[in-house]
Formats: sequence, C-alpha cells, structure tokens
Amino acid sequence: MSDIYLDMDGVIADFFGQISKINSVKHWKQIPNIKKALIALNGTDFFVTLPKFNTSDNLVHFVRNLTKDNWYILSSPLAGDEKNSSYWKTCWLRNNHYEPIEAIYTEDKYNYAVTKNPNILIDDRPSNIKKWNKKGGIGILYQA
Repeated sequence: MSDIYLDMDGVIADFFGQISKINSVKHWKQIPNIKKALIALNGTDFFVTLPKFNTSDNLVHFVRNLTKDNWYILSSPLAGDEKNSSYWKTCWLRNNHYEPIEAIYTEDKYNYAVTKNPNILIDDRPSNIKKWNKKGGIGILYQA
C-alpha cells in the first residue's frame, strides 16, 4: 500500500494568508521584499499562529479514513530556522488535533516518493509535485 503525505503550508495551514496579514497586504505577492519578510520569521512562533483553511478538517478526515490513520505530514521548514519552525509546526498539528504517524520536515520531500510502493504527496507547490513524480511517486497538486 502507498503511504500518503500531506504538506502543511498552503494545504491545511494558511501560511500565505497569515504572512499577508502580518505584512499588512491583501496578497503575499504584494509584500515588497518577501525574502526579508521570511527572514523576519526566524526565531518566532509564527507557524503555530496559522489559521486552518475551511477545508483542512475535511481533507485530514478523508486521508485518515483512507489510510486507517496511517498518514504522514511532509512539510518544508523555514530556511535558516529549521529547528524552530519545525517545533512550532508540530505544536500547530497538536493544537489542531491532527495526529499523523510522523511529521517530517525537509526541503527534499522527493526522498519519500517511493518506499515499497509509489507514495502519494498532496502539496501546493508545483515544483514539489514535479520532483515527487520524477522520483516515481504520485503527486497531487492541492491549493486550498
């Protein structure tokens, strides 16, 4: 059986909405210097403050039922703040009562594309889906 991996930011956690809000813009692409805005998140509890999407509970419930509670989180940590951002993402999962088998934080998601079988990744970034598929996995582009 394939394993199912859910991304967090842009799939079940509204990273883009929250970074827009704290930078006082309507859309994250309006942030004048996104790199500077991301660096400003280093050392903060930003990730635990993210709101859920209206669809998050339904998506997680669907995956939980499909996998009989054997599902994973596969999320990228904030570059330069890996340990801290991973910690707060884990707190976010716990606060929202999402209990995957494991939460994995890595930029190199494609390394999980195949174990015994091709695995499934639900992610909002086309580049992650492309790399996942290239490694033999099944990528589903999902942008909440």
